[in-house]
Amino acid sequence: MPAATESEIEEVCARIREISRGELTPKTETELRKLAFVLRIAITRHVKLAKSSLTTKKSAIEARDPEQS
Repeated sequence: MPAATESEIEEVCARIREISRGELTPKTETELRKLAFVLRIAITRHVKLAKSSLTTKKSAIEARDPEQS
């Protein structure tokens, strides 16, 4: 898993958990919505990086052993 994006996702989730423990106010609701947006972006980036990594690994395996393709 891409470590940089994994760390970012964990940080956003921790902040969401922290805010969720308190009272829901218009200000915290706005912050939660912003964090949800940031989380969606981080997850999308994480998935893209993971797919790219797997594609690279697949290509390396195919180059090393073309009969496995």
